[in-house]
Amino acid sequence: MRHQSGSRVVITGGTRGIGRALALAYRARGADVLVCGARPEGVRLLHEEHGVDGLCCDVTEAEDVAALADEVALRLGGVDVLIHCAAIQREVDITGEVDIAELEREVAINLLGPIRVTQGLLKLLLTSPSPSVVNVTSVLALTPKRVAPVYCATKAALSSWTTSLRYQLAPRGVHVMELVPPLVATDMAQGRLAGAIAPEEVARACIAGIDARRPIVRVGKAALAHVIHRLAPAVLARSLRDS
Repeated sequence: MRHQSGSRVVITGGTRGIGRALALAYRARGADVLVCGARPEGVRLLHEEHGVDGLCCDVTEAEDVAALADEVALRLGGVDVLIHCAAIQREVDITGEVDIAELEREVAINLLGPIRVTQGLLKLLLTSPSPSVVNVTSVLALTPKRVAPVYCATKAALSSWTTSLRYQLAPRGVHVMELVPPLVATDMAQGRLAGAIAPEEVARACIAGIDARRPIVRVGKAALAHVIHRLAPAVLARSLRDS
């Protein structure tokens, strides 16, 4: 079923990058959009400049997620599309000094965040006539790069969890989609933007996949990476290892 312009859309990490592009694209379609972000300034600017509603929410905190669910019910009356974009990426040299608390937070945001928010909004999702949940993973879920081991591990785990979630929610009529982007021109990719695609391109592919209720959308070079991984995984591993 195609999501019409009146869809109620909730986006975590919606103040920048792919999340911001999705928020603006859905807003242009006439959807009711609510974004959550960790930075008050980002939430404020998105509202002032583009009229997109938002609130501050730490997806790792149970109280914040409960407050998000309350706000979604109050402002939107429910949710039709839930998109998880919130993520961080840290460079880690495991042979040097490592702040385990920082790594735990990376896992909490990238993996436990989507799990926590999905659980928190599930009752609202189940009231929708055509609900969708979208988890944004990465081509690095296929094979990791050397400098960001925890980020890559969380994306691989999120990919697996997305499949399990699809199995569990299919009988309830919930569409669960994995969005697999390649390198995207966002803050996270600063210093390595050669060949990166625009977040708006990812947003268009994501929305088309939601409309078609596809299980997986691989954007741009991520589709080629999937084929290479199936046919010659060592080739892809060498290509991405030092990316």
